[in-house]
Amino acid sequence: MSFFKSIILSLSMFSAIPMPRIEWNQKNMRYMMCTFPFVGLVIAFLCGGWFIFGQFLARWHKNLSPALIALGFTLIPVFVSGGIHLDGFMDTCDALGSHASREKKLEILKDSHSGAFAVLGCVIYFLCYFVLSLEVFNQPLHLINLAPFLGIFVISRILSAFAVSTFPIAKDSGLVHTFATATIKNFTALWCSFWLILISMLQIYFFNYLGIALVAICLSVFCLYFVMAVKNFGGITGDTAGWFVQLCEISALAVFAIML
Repeated sequence: MSFFKSIILSLSMFSAIPMPRIEWNQKNMRYMMCTFPFVGLVIAFLCGGWFIFGQFLARWHKNLSPALIALGFTLIPVFVSGGIHLDGFMDTCDALGSHASREKKLEILKDSHSGAFAVLGCVIYFLCYFVLSLEVFNQPLHLINLAPFLGIFVISRILSAFAVSTFPIAKDSGLVHTFATATIKNFTALWCSFWLILISMLQIYFFNYLGIALVAICLSVFCLYFVMAVKNFGGITGDTAGWFVQLCEISALAVFAIML
């Protein structure tokens, strides 16, 4: 029952999907990081559904532009997540762009205003994501061809949850500190490791070099995340976690578009 409640809490916290109200206490949050990847599963399902819908429309409208499918593919992850990770990505871009001291960077993360680097980072992100998506959908595809990338929505969140249970925390307050305190760290780390290894093996087994490349880029960005967070902030925060999820997914999309 606690695990089921943790799924509801994860979906209510990390997505815009309406969920029943569950009490936010340490017992219900014990497995919250373990269930965080379920949000990625929902995004993968909806993106796959959008692709199928696009193929259905294309049968009736021969001149349907791939840009329509690419646009939906770009926006669905943001709409489902409610922009929570994008907000963290923008705040982290602001902090990194300031080149200030560690203390000042942490203050920038807490600032509710968006600076120039946040806006610039957001614009560049969406332009790149849309163009890469368009490159993917300009090619003849079946859903099975899209499957290796859809799995990245789950992998990025598995790695993010693993980081919460293992990486140093920058502050003694905030969401990440709350989640790290409430979660069963050893169990979460083992849980995430098991699913990461299993999904990675499936990616490599079914998609060969493409699967290897996608797993490799996710792990590379994960290592970059650790170095960046520790060097600039002394550990991870909720904002840097959002930065990682967004960067992991767009990096995987770039690899996918190149190798497809």
